Amino acid sequence: MTLGFEPEKVLLYSKTMLLPIIIIGAFLIYFFSISEFSEETYHSIHTMFVTLSAITFIFAGLRRIPSMAMSVAVVFISYLIINSTRYAYGEDYMFSAGYNIWIIVALPNILVASLLFAQNKPYRYWSAFFVFLFAQTAIIEKLQNQSIDADSYFFYKHIGMLNYPALATACICIMVLLIYQTIRGKILNSAGLFISVAVISGLYFSDNLFAFSLFFLAAVLIALLSSLYYAYYILYKDEELNIDNARLFFKDAERKYPLKYSIALMYIDEYNRLIKRYGKSKTLILKKMLLAQIRRANRKVKIYNYKNDALILAFLNANSAETFNEAENIRRILAKSIFVFNENNHLQLTVSQCVSEKKRSDADASVVLSRAEDNLRKACKFTHNITVKA
Repeated sequence: MTLGFEPEKVLLYSKTMLLPIIIIGAFLIYFFSISEFSEETYHSIHTMFVTLSAITFIFAGLRRIPSMAMSVAVVFISYLIINSTRYAYGEDYMFSAGYNIWIIVALPNILVASLLFAQNKPYRYWSAFFVFLFAQTAIIEKLQNQSIDADSYFFYKHIGMLNYPALATACICIMVLLIYQTIRGKILNSAGLFISVAVISGLYFSDNLFAFSLFFLAAVLIALLSSLYYAYYILYKDEELNIDNARLFFKDAERKYPLKYSIALMYIDEYNRLIKRYGKSKTLILKKMLLAQIRRANRKVKIYNYKNDALILAFLNANSAETFNEAENIRRILAKSIFVFNENNHLQLTVSQCVSEKKRSDADASVVLSRAEDNLRKACKFTHNITVKA
């Protein structure tokens, strides 16, 4: 079988993009509907921007969401640099070297933050990124102090407040982020894309101090709300596979499941060998095809991701004998299936699983799962591609 079209994936893409689109749309409508901008409103927006930047950076740092922490850092540094050039040069800030150079590198910095930190990186990578940003600001300060006249350089022509290289670079970065979002479809990918859209909007209207602050506030708000949504989502979902995780299994078992239920703990055989041969991305595709085949074999089973190589299949109102028959049928179907990556890559795989029934004496679902884990470990010392009872 091949993976094929996944309508639930399209729905997931829509959900991840909905929040940033609403924020950007609301800020655009607000901006174009206001004819006069008071100084009090600007100060309020400025205060909100600084406050939310700090909150977002701290929250993303504590929850280890580095792409949002780094993106907010870039947005905040951009805000400081452009305001400092405005303060130093007044209305001629758009001809300063500092302004013209930074608007070229601002979106590439967000692109680097979004792609490099898409995965949770150790803190030493965070430090390296900040050194990278501060090196850029030091170079810009050096050029600024030498009083380089930006009007004599290739970036003297502007569309709005963007010079041509900045506009071209921004379009390339947004296109890359859009493609990445289309491929990955994750919450933080959507956030990175629309943070870039908000920042480029703020830079385009940077001659209007109110608009500049407003769209930069929109960028930070997208980062904050996306971080909150992401932190909540991954509590109970596996974002890679778009299925529930083991934490939700324990919650469901405690609150929703009937007194009578059974599980099948399923491990993919030779998983490490698959990783070495195909890599993480192809193995992830393989797991998605495996999930699709399980759903075809049994529409009623509830599937939870347990580990990289393990799933929990829950069968409600079923004893161990009934569950064993269902799980064994799934195992046989999987063993006969051919998984197709492309014309040259056809693969068959097997799974080993253990059925465990909830007993009256079991305190909670963790006991049911632990019993299955222990028995399956013992059985798999001798063989694989089996279904056993706990």
